[in-house]
Amino acid sequence: MEILISSSVWDPKPWVEGLSASRDITKIHVWPTTEDISKVEVLFVWKPLAEGIINKLPKLKWISSLGAGVDHLTSDPQIPSHIPITRIVDPFLARDMTNYVIMGLMMHQRSMLTHLHNQRATIWDRITYQPLKVGIMGLGALGSHLAERLVLLGFEVFGYSRTLKDIDGVKCFDATQNEEFLNHAEVLVNLLPVTPQTESILNANLFRKMPEQSYLINVARGNHLVEKDLVEALNSGRLSGALLDVFKEEPLPTDNPLWQHEKVTITPHVASVTTPESAIKLLLINFELLNNNQKLLHQIDLEQGY
Repeated sequence: MEILISSSVWDPKPWVEGLSASRDITKIHVWPTTEDISKVEVLFVWKPLAEGIINKLPKLKWISSLGAGVDHLTSDPQIPSHIPITRIVDPFLARDMTNYVIMGLMMHQRSMLTHLHNQRATIWDRITYQPLKVGIMGLGALGSHLAERLVLLGFEVFGYSRTLKDIDGVKCFDATQNEEFLNHAEVLVNLLPVTPQTESILNANLFRKMPEQSYLINVARGNHLVEKDLVEALNSGRLSGALLDVFKEEPLPTDNPLWQHEKVTITPHVASVTTPESAIKLLLINFELLNNNQKLLHQIDLEQGY
């Protein structure tokens, strides 16, 4: 079986080396290529595909995202609806995402940026800290893992998802209880998938439903956030700050006002990065399932978008 790897962001070399060990894979192509790819049956991709690439793959049977997100695939009109699409569900992704959010949450609760400023200014100011109620939007593999760990750390945790979930120690809400959920979110962590229903969900209307001086952590997708509304909420004092790891345009343009905003902390989409060694194990399991005409693991529902 021939496969094609297309990634506009990551170095494909670790993926090629890891997948080459499989006897089921006879040839690995890396896009862009001038080779004949008409026999390719499997496509692994991260970030947008080149226009017209699907037309070059008449034997395509399966597409997999090389990360947890699939919005770059579900929003691509050139991908046929009959081809199964899968995503990476990796325990290391969940662990790393949880660690990142805990870091941001603790830095906010303990006023670490202020302490760092005070250190440079030789100011001794013992800033007190308060218990925080944490709201998690999106209780999939990443959100559920985060919620469970925050409960163990002693935080009061609230969860929001399209359908009601049951997680020990977490007060869960469904899509009909959006406002009630937001009323508790002194810190709001966004881990929703991108769908037509969730795009631009982090907007002025949502911010008004949160407690005064709440804090935002966005680690899902930049398309969730209306940046103009965030800046206005920060300037007005509605929100006390934000930790942003994802943006509509990446790399974030140097003239974007978020770079210079004193209440915003930016990281360059590094909250949780797929580990090829771990993800390849899942891909190889799906290879075997494909060969046996069985349903693939972590196959997405195109109607739901995730």
